[in-house]
Amino acid sequence: MPELISSKMDRAAEVEALFVKPAFEVTVEDAKMDPKTRLFMYRDAAACKMVLDDAQSADTFQNINQWAAGWAMADIVYQSPSSASCFDGASVSTANVSKYTVSNHLSAIVPKIMEGIFYEDPIFLLRPRPSVSPDILRAKTAIFSLQLDEMKFEEEAEALLDQMGLLGTCIAKWGWTTRTEKRRTYVRKADKAKISDPLTGKIKEYDTPESDQFEEDFIEIDIAQPWLKFTDIRTVLVASNCRRGDIRKAKWVIYRDYASYEDLDNLRDTQGYTIPDEDVLKYMFSQPLSVDPDNITMTIPEQMRGYIQHAIPRNYKASADPLQNGMEVLERWDKDKVIVVLCYNGHCIVIRNEANPYQVIPFYSANWRNIPDSFYGQGIGQLIGNEQIIEQSITNMSLDLLAYGLQPTAVRKKGFNVLTQDTPWELGGIIDVDDDVDKSYKFLEMPPVPAAAFSFLSQAKSDAAATSGSNELVGQGSSLAGPRATGMRSGTGAAGVIQANASRLDGPSSRFIRQILQPWLYQMDELNNRFLPSKVLRRVLGEEVGPNATGTLFSVDHLDYRKAVIDFEVLAGSKLGAKKEMIQALPLIIQLLNNPTFMDNVNQQGYTLDGVAIFRNFSDGAGYKFTQNFLVKMTPDQLQRHQANSPAAMQQAKMQGAQQSQLRQFQQEMQLEDQKQLGKAGAEVVRQTTQHALNSEEVNGEPGNTGFGSDNQI
Repeated sequence: MPELISSKMDRAAEVEALFVKPAFEVTVEDAKMDPKTRLFMYRDAAACKMVLDDAQSADTFQNINQWAAGWAMADIVYQSPSSASCFDGASVSTANVSKYTVSNHLSAIVPKIMEGIFYEDPIFLLRPRPSVSPDILRAKTAIFSLQLDEMKFEEEAEALLDQMGLLGTCIAKWGWTTRTEKRRTYVRKADKAKISDPLTGKIKEYDTPESDQFEEDFIEIDIAQPWLKFTDIRTVLVASNCRRGDIRKAKWVIYRDYASYEDLDNLRDTQGYTIPDEDVLKYMFSQPLSVDPDNITMTIPEQMRGYIQHAIPRNYKASADPLQNGMEVLERWDKDKVIVVLCYNGHCIVIRNEANPYQVIPFYSANWRNIPDSFYGQGIGQLIGNEQIIEQSITNMSLDLLAYGLQPTAVRKKGFNVLTQDTPWELGGIIDVDDDVDKSYKFLEMPPVPAAAFSFLSQAKSDAAATSGSNELVGQGSSLAGPRATGMRSGTGAAGVIQANASRLDGPSSRFIRQILQPWLYQMDELNNRFLPSKVLRRVLGEEVGPNATGTLFSVDHLDYRKAVIDFEVLAGSKLGAKKEMIQALPLIIQLLNNPTFMDNVNQQGYTLDGVAIFRNFSDGAGYKFTQNFLVKMTPDQLQRHQANSPAAMQQAKMQGAQQSQLRQFQQEMQLEDQKQLGKAGAEVVRQTTQHALNSEEVNGEPGNTGFGSDNQI
């Protein structure tokens, strides 16, 4: 027992040694220039003071601003909770029908914007410089597509658009992560049986009961990739002097989060972080935590539990497991430095104080509607929330008047036998009166619901639709505000709807693309060029693109990949036509390729066509993935058969056959000529021999004139 107490005292002393007492004030004497980065860095005490004071001032500004921005009202009208109320002096409930105008408009608009942004896959188009090869372009497209899927960008974008539409502003946080991940794989318990084929002599593999069995195995994979996530605007404290609706214009930003033990432990191997030892960190989480309250904008729903739906505040204890509860972390970013302070029971521990590795503030933001001289914007909750309140009030008051007609109030003449209690209504019941029934008893006439109320109700719906733009976007010939239609059934009406959509919805979607999506694509490219290891690049390309034309895994030189300069074109919103226009141009391109005049002109200019590249561009335009390789390299046998059956090879074989036929004919003619000459020579020899014989001494009795020593010799 004493040893346990001593161990706890040692842990407490180690934790206390980590505490940093904030400076009384931040002065220029606390700043020192880093010789490597040439940036001014502050010592831990001054850095801690800077984070705490900036967080406090930004908290105060946000708490004041949220009332002007209508965040609380937007939250209430979005959920439109019911509340019970009764008529004055009675126990009868009044009408309380909820209206969901804001929710309906958001549920109609946000999916349409999402559909526009993610209409194509991938959602971007790369425009390379002339020096960039097609393989580099293909590699970058594959890398970006995979990384966007890994970070679940579509889910994060939907969360951003939801809050942007409701509260008027959305904020995204980004960064780079490097880790080692264990992945499950499967291996055979035994190899397949190998048997030689007696006919071909080749070795063939056959499954066996042992080879059919498998076991799990784990391999370590290096993960290095960018990430982007949605952050609630009430958890991000932006410098109060930011006058533009773009967080990149802010001087500094503080992100408040509540980290668990696992969250902090995962940062242990991250460059720049100084995380307490594992035993010390566990001891800190084992002690009772007096966590400072969250920003009031996040804790307002706490007072309305059972009224509107929200998770408990982040500073609350959410689990019996102490390691899963949160500890406040303040993360301050500016373009030069990053400071991270861990708040523990009223004390501060600086776990990061270094130069900003990104040289920019790692946040993006966009507004639904910008407000001049303000960072925060206007959302649908603020813009049409009053229209929902008017619609709900008129509807409930009209229902109250109609309720009087369905359950009317009766009046009767006072008599000698006046009842001392109310007479209940009952089916088939009888009420006694003293005088003439028509004179002593009747129903009280109530005023009808004014017709102007329904007209005003229709006008409120129409104003809400016109303000948000959902009427023109999703009406499709029927209106959200009564009989008014959108005109989408005619060409003229469709043009008007497109114009209305451009003026209302293209603003928010264009700001989202311009301030979040497109900058993030360029930032991803820069992060990959700076931090992506070459071996991870090769592995990802091999897995995503697959084998190339030679049958080997697709790969590019990593220096060419990093040095390539490209431009991004987002295929969303008003830019959706880029890829469609490419597809529409394909028939014209095919006609040109089949035009002999055009091809002759191309060849005369010294050019030829790359059929593989053309087919790949056609398949990419049609939306096929990188792994669907329609074109594969021929095997040697296939190549030999193709070469033998090609027109050129067949023409050459035909020419060779003709030449051989001519050669055989020539040889035959030569043989005939030789035989003819040989016959002539033989005949001449016979003739001369016969003539010699006739001129001999035995025949004529005189010596001949031929022979050795004579003038005529043969």
